[in-house]
Formats: sequence, structure tokens, C-alpha cells
Amino acid sequence: MKRIFFTTLIVLLCLFITSCSSYRHKKLLKSADNDAKYEAAVKAYNDKNYYHATQLFENLLLFYRGRDKAESVNLYYAKSLLGSKDYTSAGYQFENFVRWFPYSKDAEEALFQSAYCKYLESPKYSLDQTTTKESLAQFQMYLNKYPQSTRVDTVNALMDKLRSKLIDKDYEIAYNYYKTENYQSAQFALRNFLVEYPDAKYREDAMYYIIISGYRYAENSIAEKREERFKDVVKDYQKFEALYPESPKLKELKKINDYCLKNINN
Repeated sequence: MKRIFFTTLIVLLCLFITSCSSYRHKKLLKSADNDAKYEAAVKAYNDKNYYHATQLFENLLLFYRGRDKAESVNLYYAKSLLGSKDYTSAGYQFENFVRWFPYSKDAEEALFQSAYCKYLESPKYSLDQTTTKESLAQFQMYLNKYPQSTRVDTVNALMDKLRSKLIDKDYEIAYNYYKTENYQSAQFALRNFLVEYPDAKYREDAMYYIIISGYRYAENSIAEKREERFKDVVKDYQKFEALYPESPKLKELKKINDYCLKNINN
């Protein structure tokens, strides 16, 4: 019974404290004492109470615009949004900070965080990669502006992860043309993929599907076009053989190459 009594007492005490805190917070939001509001907002941020900090700093934005604390309020607001995991709003606010306070000592931090928020929002590779590209562009802007930053290695590592998503996405799009038997488009897309990403992990597979697609496209072509297209397959095979002489795919591709040569000679 004593344990139940003390547990109930603690719960009620917590509810009372929360209620008081909530009351003080609402009172502060309505208050005209903006300096007190600012101090409370900073304290809430330092206490990692990002919800209250965000509300208070948002409330202060208009009042401090063009005043001495404008820079601080805007930065704290962005960081509070980041702490709340509202990455879209945080990224937007960090971008605004860089735009409004380009000469601030915190401009570098804000530019990094702006790109990092988009990095955190970047979806898996199979989804739309607009945010991924935006993050890459902002990270590149950061490197261009702060080439001596201590974050250079971190930024490069994050950019590699973002590029990896784009590579996966673009390869999937190109491969899907082959998968749906659209062989002419598959060749075109896969060749573009190799130009865009010459060192991609899919290079061998891309070259393999270029040959297979070319062969099937040539097979289904009208008589006047078959020889020219079989010659293209032979050229692609020769490149593949030179680059991957030990590839397990070579045996299959050699049969295709021999078939193409036979048709060319005939």
C-alpha cells in the first residue's frame, strides 16, 4: 500500500510541476517582456526543451528583427527546430540565416546545417531524389566557401553517401528499360550512366546489359539495319573483354559476339 501511495504521490507531483511549467510558458508567450522571454528561450534550448524553445524564439523573431539580438534569435530558432527534428523547417531557417547574416561568425555553421538538414531528409534511393541533389549542391557550396574547414572530411563522406543514392537510382532507371524489353532506350540510358559515373560499382553490369540489349535490338531490327547494329554489339563486346578478361559473364557474351560476327560475315 505504501508503494502505491508514494507512486501516486510522485505522479501527481510530476503532473503539478508540468502544469505549472506549462502555465508559466503560456504566460511568457503572452508577455510583453521580450528580454525575459529571450532568457527563458535560451534556457529551454540549453535544457533541450526544444518544443518550448521553438515556440518562444518564433514569438521573438518579429520583435528583434533589425535589433541587436536578431542574429542570435534566428540562429537559436533554427537550432531549436533542428533539435525538434523538424528538418524541413530547420533547413529553411538555416538558409535564411546565411542569407540575412552572411558575415556572421555563425554563417559557416548555418550553411553546413542547412545542407545537413537536407541530408537527413534524403529518402532511400528508390524514391524521388530532389532533396538529395539539393543537399549535394549545398554541401558543394560549403566546400567552395570554406575549403579549409575542419568539416571538409565529414562533408566529403556525407556527399559520397548522397552520390551513392544517385548512382543506385540512375542505374535502376537504366536497368528498368532493359527489364521492360525497351532495348534501344536501355542502351541509351546505360551508356549515359557510364558517362555520368565512369567508376560506378555497376560498371561491369551496365556494359553487360548494353551488349545484351544491343544484341536483342539488332535481332529485332529490319534487315537493312541488322548488320550495322550487330557491328555495334561486337565493338561493345571488345571493350568489355578488354576491361573484364576474367569476368564470369564473358562466356555468355562470347557466344553473342560469335553470333554477331557470323551474321555480319553472311
